Amino acid sequence: MRVVLGGVRGTAPVSHPDFSDFGGATTCVLVADQAGSRIILDAGTGLQRLAPEFKITQGRTAPLMLLTHYHLDHLMGLPNFPLLYDADAEIIIAAPLREGITAQMAVERLIAAPFWPVSFRARQQYLVLPEHSNDRPFRYGPFEVRWCPVHHPNGCHAYRIDEPDSGRSLVFATDLEWGASDATERQALLSLCRHPGPLDLLIMDGQFDSATGARFRGWGHSTWQEAVEVAKAAAARHLVVTHHAPDANDGLLAQRERDLQVAAGQAGLPRACLAREGMTIALEKGV
Repeated sequence: MRVVLGGVRGTAPVSHPDFSDFGGATTCVLVADQAGSRIILDAGTGLQRLAPEFKITQGRTAPLMLLTHYHLDHLMGLPNFPLLYDADAEIIIAAPLREGITAQMAVERLIAAPFWPVSFRARQQYLVLPEHSNDRPFRYGPFEVRWCPVHHPNGCHAYRIDEPDSGRSLVFATDLEWGASDATERQALLSLCRHPGPLDLLIMDGQFDSATGARFRGWGHSTWQEAVEVAKAAAARHLVVTHHAPDANDGLLAQRERDLQVAAGQAGLPRACLAREGMTIALEKGV
């Protein structure tokens, strides 16, 4: 299993030299195997960085795009995604129903006049997932996908992807407010992290820190300290904190990463870091 972080910024993209180390593109993650099966998690502006992964379509399984929710920073890369203008290409787009809105409805609104002038040419298949996977995974190629709702305005879902052949796993939990989550929401996420087996990689929202997070209550985001708390409770082997605030420059994030690694060490986490645009994580069999 190969994981590539195409975009790691939250709320809005940033373009400035002071943000170049960690990156300014908004959320998009690729999960792939060696045979060409590809899952895309969200479609922020980081999708453009991942576009070369989709140049070859012939003979490959249609990629699966899983949308955590429909806020613009997680969708704004979609209209410029080259694959969608290849008439020979296919894509599967899936998400649970949120406030009566399906993934197809959200995408069609996004590219409707007067906001976008060109229609997609690729063949699109839209799937409406249940609210919970309830341990009945959606099977895509070599992967098993599970999910649960998390606490965020207008709704959001975390996804778990397992590769049974290698025994590797990840949970992608962006845009959740852990401090405002009730006991049921917390248990659902921790259960997702713990089952059906140990978790290799947790990629989790940590947009704020504990010193400033109180000012943003109700915005739907966690602190990096809370991400450490969740990773410890989930016994994750590797924590990657993502969804950096648009005003968090490289200097601030570098210091935050140092603090994160100290806290993670104290919590007994084997590995922890902040997400960087372009970061590739190889989850190999037996590693």
